[in-house]
Amino acid sequence: MAVKCDQLIYSPVNALTFEITGGTKILVPHKVNGEIHSLEDANGIIFSVGQVPTIKHFKYNINFIEQKITNGVVSYQLSMAKRTKASTFVMPMLGGTRRLFFWSRLFLNCFIKTKDDGHCIALLYRWSGDPLFLKFEKALAQFRDFRKTYDPSTNTVLFIFNIPKRTKDDFTNFLEGKYSKFSEQYKLDILRFHNIDDDGEVGQILWKDPARRVIMEEKLGCQIDLDSELLSIIDEEKETFNIENYV
Repeated sequence: MAVKCDQLIYSPVNALTFEITGGTKILVPHKVNGEIHSLEDANGIIFSVGQVPTIKHFKYNINFIEQKITNGVVSYQLSMAKRTKASTFVMPMLGGTRRLFFWSRLFLNCFIKTKDDGHCIALLYRWSGDPLFLKFEKALAQFRDFRKTYDPSTNTVLFIFNIPKRTKDDFTNFLEGKYSKFSEQYKLDILRFHNIDDDGEVGQILWKDPARRVIMEEKLGCQIDLDSELLSIIDEEKETFNIENYV
């Protein structure tokens, strides 16, 4: 039996995004250039791009608003930034798993450059005084490829690492958008890091699954060459750290 909810429910999804569920039928999305810019209820605008609401003790600098429809149920996700491709395909070079790296709680994004650093692995976090996070900070400083850390703002911290020697070729392939050319071992490392199977979206990209090619051809309305990768090449600007999106 379905339960009807007339109230709006605000819930953090992760450090980047919070979600609006519940009585979302009352919300009217307003668009600018095809993108949702604000959400309005009977009393007026409740959220818009540029606002910084506090949800469950976390501040979110709203830069993106997306509508999701699942089985006819409408929800909205409001985010500070899009998840970078580096978060999926480069971060696993450091080893470990999402859980080890506080992916769902405090991790914001992974980058391949900063304005002061050339190619690197840069991890941006919400700062926390939680003893577990402070212990985590000390642990990261012990990594073989650790370079430095600093606080870009009062509530964020950035950890910068060198590219591990064993994955330099994989990093080059990432820069060139050659995801299927990653070593077989690194492909498995990516799946293990994210705790995902090889038949999901990431696995389909890594092994150029024909099923994904068919879906992309239908969406794009054109034929995709068999030699083509099944994910666009990176936009290096989007993969470079810019604090303005997060404060």
